[in-house]
Amino acid sequence: MLPANIGQAGDNALSIAASSNKGTLIRYLNDQVEDGFYTLVIDSLKDSNFDLSTMTVDDEVRAQCTKLYELAEFVDFNIKATGHYAIEEWIEPLFRFVYGDIDPTDIDTPVSATGVYRYSVWLLYLLQLEKIPECMKLIGDKIAPLLINISYQILEDDDRPKNFDKALLGYLDLINVVMEMDISADDIGSDSYINNLEVLYDYVIEDAHAPNDYKIQLSINLFSIYIANKQYEKAFQFYGLNAEYIPIDNLSVYSNFKELIKNVTSTEAAKILSSKVASEISKQEVYNKRIDSLLNETCAFTKKVYQAIENEPEVKKVLQTLGSGAQLSGRQNIPEGAYEYNKLFIECGIKAYVNSDITQKSYEEKYESLEILSKALNVLFEGYSLYEVSNKIEDQYIELTWCCNFLNANPAMLKAFFSVKEKIKVFDVRKKSIVEKNNKNKEVYSMLDNRQKILLFMAAEDMVVNGLNSTKKMVLASSYDINTAKKYLHDTYVRTTLPEKYKEENEQGGGGLFGKKQQAMPADLVSLCKAAVVEEMLCKSEFLYHQHTLKGLDKPTAEEMTYSVACLIKCINHMINKKSKAAAAPNKKVIITKTGKVIELNDESGQAPDKQESGIIEAIENIVVQLKDKSESNVKYVKDYIEDLLNTLMKYNWDMNVQLDEFSGEELRNKAFTVIKKLNYDLLR
Repeated sequence: MLPANIGQAGDNALSIAASSNKGTLIRYLNDQVEDGFYTLVIDSLKDSNFDLSTMTVDDEVRAQCTKLYELAEFVDFNIKATGHYAIEEWIEPLFRFVYGDIDPTDIDTPVSATGVYRYSVWLLYLLQLEKIPECMKLIGDKIAPLLINISYQILEDDDRPKNFDKALLGYLDLINVVMEMDISADDIGSDSYINNLEVLYDYVIEDAHAPNDYKIQLSINLFSIYIANKQYEKAFQFYGLNAEYIPIDNLSVYSNFKELIKNVTSTEAAKILSSKVASEISKQEVYNKRIDSLLNETCAFTKKVYQAIENEPEVKKVLQTLGSGAQLSGRQNIPEGAYEYNKLFIECGIKAYVNSDITQKSYEEKYESLEILSKALNVLFEGYSLYEVSNKIEDQYIELTWCCNFLNANPAMLKAFFSVKEKIKVFDVRKKSIVEKNNKNKEVYSMLDNRQKILLFMAAEDMVVNGLNSTKKMVLASSYDINTAKKYLHDTYVRTTLPEKYKEENEQGGGGLFGKKQQAMPADLVSLCKAAVVEEMLCKSEFLYHQHTLKGLDKPTAEEMTYSVACLIKCINHMINKKSKAAAAPNKKVIITKTGKVIELNDESGQAPDKQESGIIEAIENIVVQLKDKSESNVKYVKDYIEDLLNTLMKYNWDMNVQLDEFSGEELRNKAFTVIKKLNYDLLR
């Protein structure tokens, strides 16, 4: 139950004991006891090679260090005499020794112990008893306030107590153990635990003396607590301020971050989280550029190596006879060096490799090139099998002994090899770390991107249900007339132009205005409005946009413009979601054969989306299922114009509280209408 490292001393008292000045040692240990580092000093006192009673010191020193001698007697009686050396076996008597006969669960009990680390034994004992709520109360009521006060004084006076750093890290080790327990702060019946931890956290983060790994662990645990307590807004703010200490590739953070994404309710918040993750993703883009210089250096060195072999007299003679770039047909009467040179540099293509243009290669190809050259150098200098760079099974038994001896006999060449080798090794270590983190970041970024899109449609739905259709809000004028709205709709629809790829299918008209003999309507508009919800949203959108004329105004209000767009977004949602097989069975995936046939696949994970609201994302992702033209280029085209609209909505921070101005409203209305008209042509009827 207790932390494994709690008895490890930060200072080696035994090394001081080896010195001739025993008085210095005893004063040092006594200072530690007075500051509350009982377990630290006990770690030295219980050592069989350490016997305080045999150390001769002045009476004055002994008189000044009574606490140390009392603790030594405790160790002799409770540890050495009993053979109970594990901390679990002597933590209870130590608690009584330090605090007296008090109830450890009564946190409000005053104690006479002194020193910055005076509460450590108490917290350790509560951990041993598995009294986690009491641990939380002790941290909130006593430990955190103590550390906060000292931290504040350090900032004020610029005077750092000598044992504060050691005490802070010791307390943080114990606090992190408590924070990782699956117990709600509500169980302690006090707000001091979280409140004071939050204050302490800010001091720790701003403390230049606090190691980064402690800052990271404290950040991860506090972030986890917010998620566990469903304080998603707080978690969002906390991550936004402290992202550099909350690595997404950490398993705990990754799990909690996914939970946060699912519960973000604002597109602006999702956008901020997304930008944080995007900045982390860009690190790999920066790191990718480092490979160019390293690959150039490796190629140059490899070229230098093969040129040295080529200039060896016997090898040079063979190569001159054969001609440049010629390949040996056999091994008979061929010098060993020439044969080995031919195997690696000609047959395996290493010479051609280093002389090729690497600048045009992708970063993945460059990583692969670096790996191949690294293996080739290992074959040359360290006696690795030729099979490292060859695809011939028989080469697994071939070693380039002559080359290895020749190159290792050249000190300058050998030194240069070790330099290149170590650079490649450390580059690979760092690359693996960055790529691993980046893969997690990209996954989270994709989740955030999907969440933002979901929130766009959720906001439109909320505005229609709880705003437009609410009897309290009265956004839509009481004079709303569907026939008037249909006239507006006809004009807007006809005026909305599409690219040449769309052929007009409505030249003959639909026989009237939605069945009424008034004005010839495009057949595709008639077809579009067969769905009642689509007709309702399009008509209300148009009436909202034009109702200002009935009020004698020259343009729509911000509210009218915003709700007009909301109706169009809800219409798009219905068009995509209603017809989508993917929405009906969200854990189906599809592939398209070369002939354009769509085949549904079962998702082996068996995991359906957590909420129905994710159906729109599945529908967009699998839009191919409901398209007339299922060619790859057309699927991309449709996804791109939907994506363009969603990106524009995100640009204007679209959510249920947004108020569009004239410019942004017109842009969104035009884009949304264009998407509706395109979808009407592109989707299966």
